[in-house]
Amino acid sequence: MPLYRGFFKKGPATPESPVEPTRRIVRSEPAEKTRPAAASTAPSPGVPSPPAPTPAPGRIVASSVTEPLSVMAGPVVGWLAIIAGPGRGQVLQLSYGVNDIGSGPNARVRLNFGDAAIAADNHAAIIYTARSRRFYLAQSIASETWLNGQPVRESVELAGGETVRFGQTQVRFVPLCGPGFDWRDGD
Repeated sequence: MPLYRGFFKKGPATPESPVEPTRRIVRSEPAEKTRPAAASTAPSPGVPSPPAPTPAPGRIVASSVTEPLSVMAGPVVGWLAIIAGPGRGQVLQLSYGVNDIGSGPNARVRLNFGDAAIAADNHAAIIYTARSRRFYLAQSIASETWLNGQPVRESVELAGGETVRFGQTQVRFVPLCGPGFDWRDGD
C-alpha cells in the first residue's frame, strides 16, 4: 500500500487532528530477519550436528552465527582495536556520524567484554564528520575517559594512533577516512 494514499483527496477539506512530530525509535536489539532453511541444510531429527571447527591460533574464522557487537550506519571510517583489558585483541568498527561507546545494547560501539567500569549507554563518543573529514573524541559528563594518559575534559580532535582508556579497557584509534580519502569522494 503506497504511503501517499489519500494524499490527493478530492472534495471539501476536513479538519484533522494535529500530527505528532517524528520521533526516533531506539530498539534494544536489532531485528533479526528469518530466512527459510534449505532442505539440504536442515539437520535430520536424532542426528547430532557436527562440532564447530576450532580455528588455528592467529586465524580468523567466519561463522554463520554472529552476535552483533555494533550497529553500523554506513561504511567503515575507522576502528578501535582493544589493546589492554577485557576483550584484548578485538576490533570494533566506526562509521559516519556519532559513534556512542558503551557496554549496553543501545550503544553503537559496544564494549561488552566484562569491564564493569564502562557505562551502559554513553560512556564516550567518537564522531566522524564527513564535511570536515575529522574525528573527535567527546566524553560523557558521568564517565571518565583518558586520552594518551591524560583525562579528557572537552572534545578533542583525533589524528590516529592515540590510546583511549574507558574503565580498564584501552583501545587504539585507527582512522581509515580523513583528508586523503572518504567513501563519499565518488559521489
